[in-house]
Amino acid sequence: MKDLLTTVSSIFVILFSLSVLFLAEPTDARTALPTEQRNEISDRPPGKSSLLFTRVQGAKIKNGVLIFMTLEEDGLEDHYFPLRGKNVVLSQTPDKQLPVSSIQFTEESENCLRINICPSIQINLLEELTAL
Repeated sequence: MKDLLTTVSSIFVILFSLSVLFLAEPTDARTALPTEQRNEISDRPPGKSSLLFTRVQGAKIKNGVLIFMTLEEDGLEDHYFPLRGKNVVLSQTPDKQLPVSSIQFTEESENCLRINICPSIQINLLEELTAL
């Protein structure tokens, strides 16, 4: 009797776990964004999506990977973005268009991504890209 009860309870636990796994709705990636960024993205035309990283502490390009660090509430967070094999446009825009110490990723078209780096971030794009 004890074995039967253990087996039945194990089956219930397994079925419950599977139901949670299969019935869970996929989360939307935009829910993690702050409200003002969600509003900015929703105001843009449907063809262009944008992602803004603020409070960037430093950036560099090493072996075809854009590496930058942001200051978050729980400390510093590293971000890595591979540049090789993609149509990427890197540019440094004037201070008036971007917040200070920020990097913006904008999808220009289906196959092109523009990365705008604020000039307050000390990175020499020509020197970094020719070192590849």
